[in-house]
Amino acid sequence: MPALPSVSAPPTRWRSAIPVAVALAYAAGHLTWYQTTPLGQVPVLDELENLTLAEAIVGGTLPAEPFYRAPGYAAMLALLRIMGVPAAALFPVALILGVLLHAINAGLVAGIARSWFGPTAALVGGLLFALNPVFVHFATQALDAVPALTLFLAGLNWLAPELNTGRGESPDVRRWAGASLAWAAATALRPNYLPAWCGLLLVAVVVFRGRGRWKAGAGATSGLVVFALVAAWQWRVSGEPGFLPWQGSYNLWAANQPGAHGRYYVQRQSLSAEDAAGNPARFESQLQFQEDKGRPARDIRELNAHWRTRFLHQISRQPFAWLGLLARKTYALLNNWEQYNNKTYAFHRDRSPWLRWNPLGWGLVFTFGVAGFAHLAIQDRKAALGLALIIIATGAAVLLFYVSGRFRLPLAALATILAAGALVAPRCWQPWSQRRRLFVGGCTAGAALLAFSSFDDVASRATYVQDHALLARAAETIGDDTVAWQHATAALALQPRHPDALRLAVASYFNHLVLGLPPPAPESEWQAVCFQLLENRDSGPAELRAVAALAQWRTGQQPAALAEWRALGQAPSAQSARILVGDLSPAEVVVSSWPAAAWNTPLVQLAGRRFSLQTPAKVPSENEADTDRLFARLFAASAGRVP
Repeated sequence: MPALPSVSAPPTRWRSAIPVAVALAYAAGHLTWYQTTPLGQVPVLDELENLTLAEAIVGGTLPAEPFYRAPGYAAMLALLRIMGVPAAALFPVALILGVLLHAINAGLVAGIARSWFGPTAALVGGLLFALNPVFVHFATQALDAVPALTLFLAGLNWLAPELNTGRGESPDVRRWAGASLAWAAATALRPNYLPAWCGLLLVAVVVFRGRGRWKAGAGATSGLVVFALVAAWQWRVSGEPGFLPWQGSYNLWAANQPGAHGRYYVQRQSLSAEDAAGNPARFESQLQFQEDKGRPARDIRELNAHWRTRFLHQISRQPFAWLGLLARKTYALLNNWEQYNNKTYAFHRDRSPWLRWNPLGWGLVFTFGVAGFAHLAIQDRKAALGLALIIIATGAAVLLFYVSGRFRLPLAALATILAAGALVAPRCWQPWSQRRRLFVGGCTAGAALLAFSSFDDVASRATYVQDHALLARAAETIGDDTVAWQHATAALALQPRHPDALRLAVASYFNHLVLGLPPPAPESEWQAVCFQLLENRDSGPAELRAVAALAQWRTGQQPAALAEWRALGQAPSAQSARILVGDLSPAEVVVSSWPAAAWNTPLVQLAGRRFSLQTPAKVPSENEADTDRLFARLFAASAGRVP
């Protein structure tokens, strides 16, 4: 059989330069479009949490507690701030950084493929990575997944020649140390790389013998320096050393509890709008602990111990049920569908003119990757075994938690490298026996079946409602009320009474009424949404309920509207509405007790202008005619006034 290519082969840097250039152009093109959308202009969910944590690092205002999430990516963003990037520009700069890292990753994939399969595979593998829309999708978000992948691929690039035992050389300690440091740094960004780092020692044992094992093993422990630095940092911040974030314990339970599908995090507790806008899993873990114990957790250590104990107790009591869950998660992991993780990839891909036409994805690279692994195993069994250990360790970390899209990115990169080996080496298949060709062909066909089948509701689009709500929230933030209304009502069509969608729909249409803009839909649709919000006493803040009651007033239901405003008590918007319709005299209201922020709401501003209320904050001036027109728009003349 042909030996693996020597690392001393003639340089073919241009073969790596092409994928880098293609990756940069493709990702930059998508980013240009993406930044015209609401989600490309404002950070949401984990993005917002990362940027907030970065600002806390820069400002020295980190809470005195162990890190809830891995701090590595936030530290990278904080470094950008220290280098002079303004806070307002950090989000777009983070997106540009992701594009640059995508190009670097394409070059790293090309380098690894060259080590195992030769220069032509470098070009093919790099292009497969550069043009994969899934990688581009994640690269244009302010998330830790792509920077962590860069570190993982950098470490593998160091390690790849060491797996080539055809060299007949002793291990290069510097390469093993580089791989260890890179994978430890990746763990500081995303803890699911920890098993891969731990597997380095086992890989050294498999590939080398005698003193070679000791030398490779010594280099493989270099990453302990990174863990020590993170632990020291946490100790300085909180007084408790440690390098793993404390969100892992609850996620371990949530991903494996009875009834879980383990494909992505599913919120089970009903949270307030404020808590849900933060980190739902964090608040849910605390609320669920209180339900279990009847009291709040004394500290984070007790909270984590509780969830680890519940997880271990569950799998010890029902091991076969847990194994069944692992089987379902394995199928979802190997399936072409990208599972939800803050966003559903398929939903956002179909909206991008740069991504929706592209058929590349997990299914294709996984299918060809199986054949590529067989090719590698025929050429060098030890190299294949070492790589198999890395794949198993990386895959185990994914299966133990969630198999959502961000978690399997390292596996997708490995599959891309192996797929290049299969695509450029068809001649290597010719000397194989018929039995071996049938076996490899059968494995490849099996991989295709797993990837492109659709059992167990694996390609569920139920998460689309969250994508619509997320888009509506981002549109509201940038002041695009038309888009906010469209996506909020789309979310309500999929899940009636969705709390976030109700709030966003009520607010966005009301803004059209205030501004006198063409309505995005017949007002009857808005009124129906308002009535749904009012039916639930716990739905929405008081200021928004006061707005929803305006829909009752505009449909001639004055008694119902007045009852709602009166029930809202001292809420400034409710009191302002009562003043405007004559149910309350301005003299009866202690305006000075209203918070300054209340004067930013339209009903309060209108009451302040119309009745010259003494305001503690400056209200934008508006002449009397404009004020009368605004009053007429909001309080339909046909509805009359309270006597």
